[in-house]
Amino acid sequence: MREDLISSAINFLNDPKVQSAALTKKVSFLESKGMTAEEIEEAMARASGKAPSSNATAAGTSSYSQPNGMVLQTAPPPVPTRPRYDWRDLFIAAVLAGGVGYGVWTLAKRVFGPWFKVPTQKELEEDKEKLDEQFQAVEDSLKEIKTQTNEALTSVSDQSKKVEESLTSLETVLKDLKDGDQQRDEEFKSVKEEVESLKALVPKMLDRNKDAQGAVLNDLQNEIKSLKSLLLSRRSPGASLLEQGSSNATTTSTPSSPSTASAPAVSTTAAPAATTEGLSPRLSAAFNSSSARPGIPAWQMAAANKSTSSDNKTAEASSSSSSSSEQPATSS
Repeated sequence: MREDLISSAINFLNDPKVQSAALTKKVSFLESKGMTAEEIEEAMARASGKAPSSNATAAGTSSYSQPNGMVLQTAPPPVPTRPRYDWRDLFIAAVLAGGVGYGVWTLAKRVFGPWFKVPTQKELEEDKEKLDEQFQAVEDSLKEIKTQTNEALTSVSDQSKKVEESLTSLETVLKDLKDGDQQRDEEFKSVKEEVESLKALVPKMLDRNKDAQGAVLNDLQNEIKSLKSLLLSRRSPGASLLEQGSSNATTTSTPSSPSTASAPAVSTTAAPAATTEGLSPRLSAAFNSSSARPGIPAWQMAAANKSTSSDNKTAEASSSSSSSSEQPATSS
């Protein structure tokens, strides 16, 4: 043990100011100074006047031993007397106890008093009126809720009817659309078939139109030649008999031209009718009108016939006059 620390601890513990302090504070202070538990116990024992530890006791006995072997023992310190309470202390304690008791009573009365308080008749009536008012308010709110619920049910039923009607109309519209789609598909199918038939007939019609145009051109050339001969015959009425014979030949050949022109026309008009047998009436009428062969109008043919007949008459008159003039010459 460290005697210097123990002696300083004894001086610390014997201080009057330190003696009134708590034991734990003393111990904590001594431990903060680096003393061990054994040193603290030794210091407290020496400060309180108790016997020191075994080592110290042995050293003391050896130092205080007499030659005859007798050991001197130190007397224990006197026990401190308990302090007596004064009347002032008792009065203060009584006042404090009364104040604390009154506070506890007041608090208990305010907190727990309403639980154990018996209500009066007036309070019961007031509570009853309040409950009646609350019940009336609840009843009014229930009636209002019932009215709102009925209105909501009515509106929901009306909306459901409208929804059913809209669904019915929607189904009708969808059905009409479906029928329209089917009809359109059928029309597309028929148009497609007609287009396919047209694609097959167009080359044939082009070939036949080409042939018909060639025939028409030939007829026009013949007609132009006949008109040319007619014009020549009109310009020279007093031509020779050879020219008359040639003109007669041409006039006799010209009436055959309309017949020859009409014959291919008949054949060409009859040919498209045979090719448009599988088509619709509208397309067949369009093809027949487009494939009709153009020819000389009827009034032009009538005028040509009149001019040829008049030319024939003039030729006959000139021939008769020439023959009559030749007869007197021969007679003379």
